[in-house]
Amino acid sequence: MTETTKIDGRLVALHWPRDVADATMAVDTTKLQEATAEIEDGAGMTHRIGVLAGWDADYLVGKDVVLNTTEHGTVLSEK
Repeated sequence: MTETTKIDGRLVALHWPRDVADATMAVDTTKLQEATAEIEDGAGMTHRIGVLAGWDADYLVGKDVVLNTTEHGTVLSEK
């Protein structure tokens, strides 16, 4: 059984692992990358969650986001 993560809120921060943050052409930017998202829910509580996000997902900081659980992991996307 797959555990479902359901959090809607505003993305406060997105933390990339050092190997992705320092990436050059060695990283496949067409694939989702692992990151840690800090999401503030409607009650003001901040959640730190490991997610999969596109390499250009930094534009989501400050926006409303949603998490979707797939067989590959939890995917971060714009609401």
